[in-house]
Amino acid sequence: MPERLDDLPRGEEISVSLPPTICAAVSRMNQQVQLRDVEPDDLPLFFEHQRDPEALAMVMFNSRDRPAFDAHWAKILASETGLTKTIIVNGQTAGHIVSFIRDGEREIGYWLDRAFWGRGIATQALSAFLQMEKRRPLHAGVAKHNSASMRVLQKCGFRFVSGEQDPGDSHAILILAGT
Repeated sequence: MPERLDDLPRGEEISVSLPPTICAAVSRMNQQVQLRDVEPDDLPLFFEHQRDPEALAMVMFNSRDRPAFDAHWAKILASETGLTKTIIVNGQTAGHIVSFIRDGEREIGYWLDRAFWGRGIATQALSAFLQMEKRRPLHAGVAKHNSASMRVLQKCGFRFVSGEQDPGDSHAILILAGT
């Protein structure tokens, strides 16, 4: 094996093992995260995302059967007060992100296919979404054991609501206040 890259004949391939932290950094640099309007062809994939048992355990959410899912998304897409986007990573549909009104408060929610977890995509998508969704305050409920989602929200400026958390609640509430 040559000691320097300059000693290799041109066009010859080499294999190099890199530490995982460098591999992860290179992977993040090569991913392109975009948001676009939700299209009808996205919905079958969103339906499958919300059926993933591991993802469901992370969000403490019950999946919907197809008729309930279709009714839910028809309501989301018909809303004139919400903002709904599909998350695209390197041309692949990775999930969705929405803002909506519940009990008089604007909330956000997002869902990312498990194949895209742990790569900084949720943070990039939420950051981009917050540039589009200017209304504040924004609330987010997150399962207390879902530390990854809590970190995503905190990186994007959300803070825990103090004094309103019941230790018996399964979800924590975070808020992004107006500026």
